[in-house]
Amino acid sequence: MATVDLKGELRTALGKAEANRLRRVKRIPGIVYGGAKGSIPVTVNPAELLMALTGGDNVLINLALQGGAQPETHMVIVKELQLDPVKGRPLHADFLEISVERKIRVEVPLTLTGEPVGVKTKGGILGHQLRQLHVECLPLQIPESLSLDVSGLDVGNALHVRDLAVGEGIRVLDDPERVIASVTIAAAEEAPAVVEEEVPAEPELVGRKEKAEGEGEAEAKPDTKAEGKAGAKAEGKAEGKAEAKSK
Repeated sequence: MATVDLKGELRTALGKAEANRLRRVKRIPGIVYGGAKGSIPVTVNPAELLMALTGGDNVLINLALQGGAQPETHMVIVKELQLDPVKGRPLHADFLEISVERKIRVEVPLTLTGEPVGVKTKGGILGHQLRQLHVECLPLQIPESLSLDVSGLDVGNALHVRDLAVGEGIRVLDDPERVIASVTIAAAEEAPAVVEEEVPAEPELVGRKEKAEGEGEAEAKPDTKAEGKAGAKAEGKAEGKAEAKSK
């Protein structure tokens, strides 16, 4: 990987107020970690930093620092870049000092190439499950990205970390069994079930029913008072006839 140059300055004033002052004059605070001198507070131009990072997140930066007893240069990579959540402008940078003779661990982008046969001929869907890989290598061996050819993937097939070919001196740290890409068939959409609408039963009118039952009972119930009068009248006539006959 090629290196880029970036100018910076040592800073002695620290704190939130100083950080805000630097941003007003179009500078941002930063810290260099990992060196023999310990943590070094620095300041850089955010526009120049973004320009340096166009080569990728793992670009090697020759950071030339002014402001000390004498100029000094540190080879670094950006470990973390804090951005304004609204405007996206850099606010703070953490740099890691590295040695070209010492292996480091970084994340590398993973891209896919080719069109899977299962997508081209069978209507499958390509899934890209892993987009970053963790690798260990010397700084000058850091790849800008890794690629994997998925042309041979059929429906139901997958490619794993173990299927990835990397350059000499590069060790992949991710689990070899992790899936990088796969081809599946889209699940068929089921037709919505037709729900038959239930017809609500006619509500029972309690008052009407009780009235109807009462009317039925009134019709069926004999008039005992009338029957009693008719019986008594008949008995009286019979007794009168009997008396007249005996005379």
